Amino acid sequence: MAQWMAKADPTKDFFIDMITRDIGLDECIFDLLDNSIDGASRHSKQDKRENLAGYFADILLGETDFEIKDNCGGMSLIDAKDYAFHFGRRSDAPKDAENSIGLYGIGMKRAIFKIGKKIKIRSATGAAPEEAFEADIDVAAWAAKKEWEFQLDQIDPKGFVGTEISVKELRKATSSEFSDQIFVNKLRKDVGKYYSFFLQQGFEIKINGIPVKQHIYGVRDGQDISPYVHEYTDAETGVNVRIISGVAGTPPEDAGDPAALSKDTESWGWYVVCNDRVVLAGDKSERTIWGDDFPGWHPQYNGFVGLIFFTSDKPGELPWTTTKRQIDETLPVFRRATSFMRDATRKYLDYTNTRKVNLEKAKAVESSAAIKPITDIKVISVAPAPMKLPVFESAPKIRMGTVSYQQPLALLSKVAQSLGNSQMSYKQIGQKTFEYYVENEVGE
Repeated sequence: MAQWMAKADPTKDFFIDMITRDIGLDECIFDLLDNSIDGASRHSKQDKRENLAGYFADILLGETDFEIKDNCGGMSLIDAKDYAFHFGRRSDAPKDAENSIGLYGIGMKRAIFKIGKKIKIRSATGAAPEEAFEADIDVAAWAAKKEWEFQLDQIDPKGFVGTEISVKELRKATSSEFSDQIFVNKLRKDVGKYYSFFLQQGFEIKINGIPVKQHIYGVRDGQDISPYVHEYTDAETGVNVRIISGVAGTPPEDAGDPAALSKDTESWGWYVVCNDRVVLAGDKSERTIWGDDFPGWHPQYNGFVGLIFFTSDKPGELPWTTTKRQIDETLPVFRRATSFMRDATRKYLDYTNTRKVNLEKAKAVESSAAIKPITDIKVISVAPAPMKLPVFESAPKIRMGTVSYQQPLALLSKVAQSLGNSQMSYKQIGQKTFEYYVENEVGE
């Protein structure tokens, strides 16, 4: 049995509220997954494996309980005492593992306190000298005590290797979310997106018994279209930076059509990846490059995807925050990268304008270039490889004007039906009715 005293704070209730207030339930689960993947990465290196095949994390969500179980090597008693169950970072605590993603020790505590009130944790290393323990935490009883101690009991692992966390007496909001199939489906989709590169390495994640499918990031690559590719080492931090951007979808034909502009819009934009963990997905804000001294995001740019990978064996050098769902865009390593990100974006923005000159040819060229997975795109030179896109000759410039007017929706619907397409956009209705007037009244 192991027992210790951690640093005290005025009230535990305040502490719990403070660390859980601004984190979502999905982020809690991501924190626990990060720990599992870090364990798998450590074990795979010790066993000299080339990937994460064979390692898994199973997540069960229900109205009354939550569980996550993995086979990723467990925690040693020292790590549990000085890191996982300690409030604040001890000066002699173990250093973060190379290339880890679970950088911040607050993650597990924050997650379990947010989820529920009665928690049981079992862990076994499975490696000599084998260590196994369990901890039972009744949050209400613990909060009523003056001491800030947790009790760890040594157990017989009985062949068990890894970590199991089960939580009962879920908080009301947690119970509501976990029993909502919409939340579960979105969580499964998001896990496939944020942990795509670990799933590709063979790591398996199941949510309520259903395997998570990897989201495949890719851009078009062919004879007339190819992505921007650049890789370099940041001189001041030693962080490896890799940037890939290009055409991932089809730009909208009509930048004024709400239906076209809203389709799959969350997929487009910039993605920031730290040690293979997707931190920011489909960003269209000033957090990356949009706006300020660069064009702000416009739906006309739908179809663009850019990924920037930051990799380091020193996680503290990477531009992410404690939740790993946001970036610290003020860090110099990130600011230095934005100049390349702008270069990797500009040509696509220009292309969305020029393709309108010969739309049918542009669509034919785009469809002829297959989507190639990001991980299959190789760096072939030290200098940046610019994005390749077709060039169309400009049509003779004709001075144009804009015709705009409003009409009742019911009347617009009748006109669309009369024109033979009830799904016609308002802009198309205006264009067709104008053409009808020109043909029948103007005679051109």
